[in-house]
Amino acid sequence: MTSTPISCTSDYYSSSDIDYEDNDYDFDVVKAAPSKHCSIDETNFTIRTFAEHHDDFRSSSKISSTVKVQQSIRLFELTEKFRLNKEIFIRANAILTKYLLTTSADDIDESILVACLSLSTKLSQHSSSRTFCDNLLISDENTICNALDWDIDATTPINYIETILVHIIDTSIRHQLREIANELLVLCLTNVRCVDLSNLSLGIGCLLMASELLQCGEMIPKKIFAFDQEKHALFETTLIYIRQVLIQILNH
Repeated sequence: MTSTPISCTSDYYSSSDIDYEDNDYDFDVVKAAPSKHCSIDETNFTIRTFAEHHDDFRSSSKISSTVKVQQSIRLFELTEKFRLNKEIFIRANAILTKYLLTTSADDIDESILVACLSLSTKLSQHSSSRTFCDNLLISDENTICNALDWDIDATTPINYIETILVHIIDTSIRHQLREIANELLVLCLTNVRCVDLSNLSLGIGCLLMASELLQCGEMIPKKIFAFDQEKHALFETTLIYIRQVLIQILNH
């Protein structure tokens, strides 16, 4: 499993009080505060490490982009049904994306999607006195874990967003950027035009778009994105593409 170095991430956590047997759902606000100082060089190193070693699994999928995004839409519908937050969906979608690499079936049973959400709540450190884990769901969780060799802590766009947010000193702006970026990520992950883009492009693209919407782009250090020239040109093109897609979605 992979985790971002603590020195280069915000002190980020989510908590919830979820009762899946009741109709009332109450979720605490996502909270974050910067941990110890992280240099731009450390941030660039973290981003490059994620991108080079943990962001290449999308290209080898046996399932079409259309089918993948259909499953992501189903997953998001379940996320809303259970009143889970977008962080849970984003992490669950990463688990689902990795799981789809192990199967050629176009139709995924809903129980597998629910198991992805359940695993995501555990990875996101959500806790509850009651869970929606019964014996059948545990079996589906094991099916996913075994298929992925128990490497379920997939890198997501959130890793990149949190790595950069540590440089935003204003806690209110940081929280707003996180919330809007996650909203935009959901739009991308459920849109066929973005389904095969890398987590790096999605995470940074959505964060930059969020900063544009909040008119606080100057708060994100420009030196964060230090790639070699060839990769940088492609990366810049991808960010422009994501921005265009998001503008089209938001205008509809």
